[in-house]
Amino acid sequence: MGHSSDNRRARTRAIRARMATTGEPYSVAARRVATEQTSHQAEEVSPAVPTSLTRIVMEDTVATRDALLDWAYDQAGGDTTNAIPVMPFAEERDLDLDAGFTLVDICTASGLARSVSTFGNPSILLTPDGLAHVQERRRRRDDPALRAVAARNGLLRWMYRQHTAGVRMPLPSRFASAPEAAFEGSAFTEVEIALAAEYLAKRELIKGTGAFGYTGPVRADITPDGMDCVVDWSANVSAYLRRQEPTASTSTSTSTYNGPVFNGSSADGAQLAWNNQSVTQNNTRVEQIAPGYEALAKALTEVLQQVPAMGLSPEAREDVDAASNEILAEIVRDEPRPGPIRRAATVLRTWLTPIAAASAAGVSQGVSDGAQEAARTAIELISSF
Repeated sequence: MGHSSDNRRARTRAIRARMATTGEPYSVAARRVATEQTSHQAEEVSPAVPTSLTRIVMEDTVATRDALLDWAYDQAGGDTTNAIPVMPFAEERDLDLDAGFTLVDICTASGLARSVSTFGNPSILLTPDGLAHVQERRRRRDDPALRAVAARNGLLRWMYRQHTAGVRMPLPSRFASAPEAAFEGSAFTEVEIALAAEYLAKRELIKGTGAFGYTGPVRADITPDGMDCVVDWSANVSAYLRRQEPTASTSTSTSTYNGPVFNGSSADGAQLAWNNQSVTQNNTRVEQIAPGYEALAKALTEVLQQVPAMGLSPEAREDVDAASNEILAEIVRDEPRPGPIRRAATVLRTWLTPIAAASAAGVSQGVSDGAQEAARTAIELISSF
């Protein structure tokens, strides 16, 4: 008992001394002192092990954060009232105490968890936003269509890296061992990778040789079109294949589009023309927009046109593209369902809110005015869902 009290007093003195020397706040000073004392203890037990090995740098903090939240969700039983110690998760990944506190800070800064850490024990409580984040991530992880899109994009990007590294005719199946061969923390299966390779080959983005009974090419190289997709379109395969193409003049008036086209001047009400590169009077799939959703349809078609100018990462562009199209597909139903719209709106808010906020603050962040305005309008219209 006395020994424990002495330890606590010694730690308190060490923390105060560090605060006075460095000007660090209590939480930071306490974390550093705990890390130093843990390192000293490790040296006493095993002096042959260098202390540098106790400090592990997280290579992908966002991926590690999401993995922690997913793990904590199960530990907490999907509840926001159960405090979850972080160190069991960190130790499984060879992360030290300092990294554990860093993970707490990252989760807290994103609003997905609250810190309930005590001295030497980083811990979190999931917030309602944290629960929604995990649930949405799991829904996306289990969506076969989203997984197929991510597998195609990831495999094509990997094929490009093999090309630039001088690897000729690599096996697409070896993509499975790449760190990025996963979607929302779930590794792609052999079947998913084979189907992705088959699709890319059919679209002439990669070219290779097949074998009897084998799905897709056994070995392949990326084609010039595939390189263009990676370099100019951030490996967004679906966007590249929908890209604007020059069209020959015909006897009918022709306009070229990249995605769904909003028409608010129809005599029958607002309409959408879906995914036509060349939309003419004689070549249009038109669907009626449900009453009351006209403004939302117009805003989302504008978002889809402005996505390339929003400065988003490839993953974010895929998310915005998929979520916008999901909402548009829903609001042409006779009775749009609030559930799918609400889930897709959550994804859009994740990526568009920072762009809209920058617009309101008068900060460009390298984003065009049109893209900022499109994001702001869309955020306003989906706020009710």
